[in-house]
Amino acid sequence: MKKFLLYLFILLFSGSCYAAEGGFNNIPVNSAVYYNPDTETWDASCSGKCIKFTKNLTDGSNKFSVYCTNGLEYDPNSTEEFFYKGDLIGYNRNNLKFHRLYFEDGELKTEKLNEKELQEIFPDCKIIRVSNFNDNTIKIKRPLFKDKKFLIMNDTNTMFYNYYFENLDNSGEAFNCIFTPKRARKYYFSPREKSVLYNKYTILIRYMI
Repeated sequence: MKKFLLYLFILLFSGSCYAAEGGFNNIPVNSAVYYNPDTETWDASCSGKCIKFTKNLTDGSNKFSVYCTNGLEYDPNSTEEFFYKGDLIGYNRNNLKFHRLYFEDGELKTEKLNEKELQEIFPDCKIIRVSNFNDNTIKIKRPLFKDKKFLIMNDTNTMFYNYYFENLDNSGEAFNCIFTPKRARKYYFSPREKSVLYNKYTILIRYMI
């Protein structure tokens, strides 16, 4: 019984750690993150001289993150954040873009991640560039007998406010730009509300033998 309780405690503790290396767990609201200016790294804890930030959210339905320190608020231009190899990575679900956050000269700044960096973070994903869509349509191949995960990388200025997959459930993914098609067919990445500003995107999956 004692061994079982110990195992359960370890399991619960490890599952609650949002700073796990390589994990994509969104940093919870009211959580503290620490920036070490000497090493220029971020972590969920700090043993040295660090700057402590507390995460909050903006008001309204389309919530963005806000990081506060010493009574000042900083905009990371992201809706989710996670740690990766000492970096604090932000993701904006409204434009499908990832960026690295860093603190310099009293300002919280961002640096967009390129395709190579995204591929390192998401090695199991095949990256699809928005610029490769033709008339909002793209044809891609997936293995016949093996699932393949895809990541839509927005290398344009296009906005994707409130987009979702009409005929595919990717709610189990950490980010709305990642999906795993289960069979060859058309998939639609669309705004939840029709608008002249936002177009529907078609992803045509074909099997690759």
